[in-house]
Amino acid sequence: MSRSITRAVLLALLLGAAFTASAVQRTFVSTGGSDGNTAANCAKATPCRGFAAALTVTDGGGEIIVLDSGGYGSVTIAQTVSIIAPEGVYAGISVFSGNGVTIASAGVRVVLRGLSINGLGGEYGIHMSDGASLTVANCVISGFSTSSRAGLFLDAPAALTVTESMFQGNHYGARVQGGAKAQISDSKFLRNASIGVLVESGSSGTTRVSAERTVASGNDTGFSVNATVGNAHLAIRNSVANENGSYGLYADSSGSGTSVASASASVLSHNGSMGAVASGDNTRMVVDGNLIARNASYGLYQQSNAVLTSTGGNSVSANGLGASGGTITSAAKM
Repeated sequence: MSRSITRAVLLALLLGAAFTASAVQRTFVSTGGSDGNTAANCAKATPCRGFAAALTVTDGGGEIIVLDSGGYGSVTIAQTVSIIAPEGVYAGISVFSGNGVTIASAGVRVVLRGLSINGLGGEYGIHMSDGASLTVANCVISGFSTSSRAGLFLDAPAALTVTESMFQGNHYGARVQGGAKAQISDSKFLRNASIGVLVESGSSGTTRVSAERTVASGNDTGFSVNATVGNAHLAIRNSVANENGSYGLYADSSGSGTSVASASASVLSHNGSMGAVASGDNTRMVVDGNLIARNASYGLYQQSNAVLTSTGGNSVSANGLGASGGTITSAAKM
């Protein structure tokens, strides 16, 4: 065999090996898999055991698919990817320390679908401190109950979508700040020790969250917005905040921060103190077309120099100390 032919054969073999080891668009994990199968790109016939291993051979923009029910381990994501568990498959992440899912890379777009993330001493179920967008769909995140921790913590100017998910038994269900833009729909925030949905701004810029067809029940406060610097906005629509220990909806501001809250076509009822509270010099709240009933204290409460505007479309009744306290600004129904 001539030298030129030998070189060609060797080059072909090397290229073949390189392509075999290259990342692929779709990888798979299974309880019967092995992380050693990264050499075969975690193919469906030779799946990996955990998310972290499969991620190393998944293309940016690719997918990791769960084949069967089991636990698949915590993962740090530094590329655009979707992690998907089909309906009927339990895909668990047990978090004994740190975070279940960590996202801290600029520009990445992450989709998490069908995961169950369980806190067993860990800090956050999902923690995103950098990135372009995060979608959380059909997930259950529970047990992150250490003070100031959360099922989901987003601290970045990213786009967040949460749909058909449950956050229960955490300190905060979801905590959103850092100039994020979030849309929450068809989700539940249940029995979190402090706040179901917390929107904050502690820096310049504006953090915006909207919640639609969402239930916040059994928390200390259902929905809350707070700003110390910059702006924090929260809008709830067609939602329920009931059976919370203190408040259904709470808005507060201090320093130079501005908080803006609104509730429309929602139910704020049976809370341990008040239905909706506006507090702080730079706080504005509008309530329109809501049922605000059977709260232990007031239905609506205004304090400091906050502006709480109630339209003629609200039904406020059977609250322990009366319909309202403080100064309520009236406006025509929107």
